[in-house]
Amino acid sequence: MVTKGSQEPAEQEELEEQLWTATEELQRTVMRLFQDRDIHPHAMVLALARVTGEVGAGAALASERDPEELLGELAEVVRRAGREFREMLRAEALPTAGNA
Repeated sequence: MVTKGSQEPAEQEELEEQLWTATEELQRTVMRLFQDRDIHPHAMVLALARVTGEVGAGAALASERDPEELLGELAEVVRRAGREFREMLRAEALPTAGNA
């Protein structure tokens, strides 16, 4: 779910679509940076975290939300996404029953 609160299903679906569009574009941009520049992966992650925090705080202030609350939500999203990605990689690395 993209946001908290009560939203119409059509509005929620639109927000989900925007989330995935933005995610795909950001992933392509990051991959392009890795390919075109000599940037260490750890430095890239820290830069992404910094920009995410700045954009999150700015969005909170612009929408008159508590920045600390929104930044806490961002931290949870990052944690969950990292764990889900790690589990996906583990699952892909496991041999299937026919290939064991």
